[in-house]
Amino acid sequence: MRHRTRLKNEVHSILHAHLIPKCPHADLFNARGRAWLAAQQLPDDERAAIDRHVRELDRLAEDLALLDREIAQDAIDDPAVNRLMTITGVNLAVAAGIVAAIGDISRFNSPQKLVSYFGLNPPVRQSGLGVAHHGRISKIGRSHARAMLVEAAWAAAKAPGPLHAFFVRIRARRGHRSPRWPWLASSLCSAGIC
Repeated sequence: MRHRTRLKNEVHSILHAHLIPKCPHADLFNARGRAWLAAQQLPDDERAAIDRHVRELDRLAEDLALLDREIAQDAIDDPAVNRLMTITGVNLAVAAGIVAAIGDISRFNSPQKLVSYFGLNPPVRQSGLGVAHHGRISKIGRSHARAMLVEAAWAAAKAPGPLHAFFVRIRARRGHRSPRWPWLASSLCSAGIC
């Protein structure tokens, strides 16, 4: 995935170096974006570099699809993966990644130890009998697994349901604007969707 990101950034930097404006399409690397990219006037050596990067992106996409298929075939029969996929926002890749990061769950004596393993526990700073100061999260632990959990949380926050309603209330409490179409939000809430 990092290599894909690096290749995409190199294509963007070539376009930027030649003062070509941003792609008008949502994704430069989908069919419409690639058609737009092919129509841009570039020197021959830069065009060859972009073509080479796009071919490498296609090859990586095929490899990743094959890996995803193999992971799915191995993980779909695992009861822990199936149980995790019942959580809103957790897909097969996230569930398989979490199970792989945890390994044998019995090695954790308590849920707090598992939370600490992922670095999701808030640190407490206190000296003697003074006031305890609680931080956000420690971020000490399995960063890759924590990143997967964060992505799952964002997906759950966007999906209709009680988690979405909670997320909207928290954002409103922190001063973020309400949705662009307040009538839509109120109709969704009255229908029990948000």
